[in-house]
Amino acid sequence: MKGLLLKDFYLIESVLWINLAIFTVVGIALAFFTSTWVLTVLATIMLGTVSVSTINMDKTSGWRKFSGVIPVAKKLVMDSKYALYLLLSGAGCLFGMLLGVVTSLLKNQLEYDTMLIFIGISIAIALISGSITIPCNFLFSEEKSIISVVISYPLAAAIFAGTLFLFENQQAACGAAALLGIMVFIISWRITRRLIAAKDIA
Repeated sequence: MKGLLLKDFYLIESVLWINLAIFTVVGIALAFFTSTWVLTVLATIMLGTVSVSTINMDKTSGWRKFSGVIPVAKKLVMDSKYALYLLLSGAGCLFGMLLGVVTSLLKNQLEYDTMLIFIGISIAIALISGSITIPCNFLFSEEKSIISVVISYPLAAAIFAGTLFLFENQQAACGAAALLGIMVFIISWRITRRLIAAKDIA
């Protein structure tokens, strides 16, 4: 697992640092025109999306075919992609929170209740969208898998919006949405691990 994660990190390392630098500059500027905690959602989604791109990188580089002749179980490959998504999404959430705190202090508008709400939004949208994009990127070509990205984020946002109608309290709604995201992500991982790993998708 560690070796697979390191392989993927080396694949996206340069892109990752460039994206973080751009996000820092643009994000801080954006925070002065909207809620500072929007940065948490954007950073979580951005880094999660970068991790999913490693699946298509494996296809184009031929690593997927090469992995078929070395002692690496397909299920382990699936596990590593889901783990990478969690790690980078979590890092994005923490990075967004850090920028949110900094910009909130600069604006003298540090509100912990709002921060918790946006953390819940970040977790819900990232995990629900990831549960769709990861298996779709394994199953479909790069062109077709882009459709899953286009669909997954609006769908995740719609599901989150639906929880707001079920709960009067915003924090309760965000907590429920985050819990739903965790459940959907686990189900997606288990289905992908059991069914897709058994198929010839190299």
